[in-house]
Amino acid sequence: MKKVFNILPLNKNLMIIITIVTIVRLISIAVSPLEISADEAQYWLWSNDLKWGYFSKPPIIAWVIFLSTSILGVSEFSIRFFAPILHTITAILIYKLSRDIYGDKNNIAFTSAIVWLSLPIIGVGSFLISTDTPLMLIWTASLLAINYAKDKKRVSMWLFAGSIAGIGMLAKYASIYLPLGIMIWFLLFYKDKTYKKLKYLIFYLLGFVIFASPNLIWNLNNNFNTINHLSDNAVISTPNYSITGSISFILSQVAVLGPILFFVSIISIWNFWKNNHKINWLLCFILPVFILMIIQGFFSEANANWSATALPGLTIFCAAYLSKYKLLSKITISSNFIICLIIVIISITGSLGNYPIKSDPLRKLKGWDIYASEINKLIDNSESKIVLVNRRGVASPLIFYLRETDILIRVPKPINKISN
Repeated sequence: MKKVFNILPLNKNLMIIITIVTIVRLISIAVSPLEISADEAQYWLWSNDLKWGYFSKPPIIAWVIFLSTSILGVSEFSIRFFAPILHTITAILIYKLSRDIYGDKNNIAFTSAIVWLSLPIIGVGSFLISTDTPLMLIWTASLLAINYAKDKKRVSMWLFAGSIAGIGMLAKYASIYLPLGIMIWFLLFYKDKTYKKLKYLIFYLLGFVIFASPNLIWNLNNNFNTINHLSDNAVISTPNYSITGSISFILSQVAVLGPILFFVSIISIWNFWKNNHKINWLLCFILPVFILMIIQGFFSEANANWSATALPGLTIFCAAYLSKYKLLSKITISSNFIICLIIVIISITGSLGNYPIKSDPLRKLKGWDIYASEINKLIDNSESKIVLVNRRGVASPLIFYLRETDILIRVPKPINKISN
């Protein structure tokens, strides 16, 4: 088992770049005037009451924030502390996976890690912590284990790979795409005797179910709240049937990947699929995600970040393609790092320019502390210590910024279905 994560000595230049990027991103969090987001505040609130699940998400995000705030105290910085660090570890695992596949060929492993660090979505995700942050790390670790299992053909390794995927379910339910990818790969591409494939699949699914079971049991004991919430998000009961949603999701990937890498990703997938390359197994963990999200967009909407699980594998595809075209590689990665630098500058300054308050793209990350102070002043002249608000997006930041007072923030129970 130890061989799976026996990280080979990293390229010296890669270590320098990783260190600089991580430090810069941590500094931007530390000095940023931008305040906590509603989601981050909610995750922090969960971290004060550790469980195996919460209304809308599995538990790992709360565990991560519990760890950082226990060490560093409660602040915007401590809540976001692990965001750049976990993405850096993911970059190292991508380097390892790419090197396991290619060796030192054309410096593909180095390029893979750099492409990952330069993705615009990772630039944003290194400032605002989300459930995608631990998910992408665990997903990449799972791909590493799958790559090792398929080469060694041991039942124990397939059990181990499934176990990591199961842990991923404790980060975000998108981890379900891992066993889906395994089943597609076994059915269409993996060459082995049927009974062996069935045995490997059974042990993989066994590991998956065992490690995902704590949250599944939590859902069972809580009226499947999270499952129902996911169904509501997907708008399964009231579909729109609009091609516009699918197109919007596809175009949103330009912001996720960067404008040049977006087209590189399309070309690289086509190139390797066409040539039946040895990393085509990764396509089973990339294409199904995009296809499902395009379908989801047709029925209702699909958020740009819902492609997150496809990105580790896609990064390696793009790096393998870019390694053949040095100038294109430099232009693509440089353009993405410029975008990431802009994100850092925005984080440090807390501004995108002069916008009216109602149209400021960063307005949801501003003004909460002042708002909380005003409420505190009003409460001083009131006999009540309870403040009623009508939305989760208002309640969670106020709870965070009023945490050192005795003021209670409450959301009235809805007449119909509970939505948060």
